[in-house]
Amino acid sequence: MVYMRKKIIAIVSLILLIAIAFVLNNGYMEKKTNNAQKTSSTENVDSKAIETSSYKGKSSFASDIFTAYREEREVNRSRSIDALKEIVDNKNTSKETKEEAQKQIIKLTEITNKEMVIENLIKAKGFQDAIVMIDNGIVNVIVQADKLSEEEVAQIVEIVSRQTGVSLDNIKIMTRLD
Repeated sequence: MVYMRKKIIAIVSLILLIAIAFVLNNGYMEKKTNNAQKTSSTENVDSKAIETSSYKGKSSFASDIFTAYREEREVNRSRSIDALKEIVDNKNTSKETKEEAQKQIIKLTEITNKEMVIENLIKAKGFQDAIVMIDNGIVNVIVQADKLSEEEVAQIVEIVSRQTGVSLDNIKIMTRLD
């Protein structure tokens, strides 16, 4: 009984952390969008402003891709967690199946938290944005950059390895700057 209570507390805590991170991320993106709108209203001043706006447009487009992926990932994870919760809440589900579903909920929550932490650490290193996908011991990282130096790749690999414990062979890094 105590073990089950601890599990429930852990699950609720992790879900709350995800919700807080989601709210903070949305607030950050809203501020970024508002700043971009303010900037776009003053872009017609001279030709340099027009050149800058076209560059910002590309950056904004890439940011939109990163944001859209995060939203899609969040929706898919929420659906998976909801389906697992239905299994747990179903009276006809066996005890073993309920326990496995609870383990999967915890695993998905932990993966989501790791992805968010890694993305934030990569951004803290000076990159504009990053997407991290952890699946079956393989970590894919997409960084918003034209290209990466060996030092930058090493920084990213070190962050991912430290946070996940995944071997270097299972870390893939890509760039995207559309």
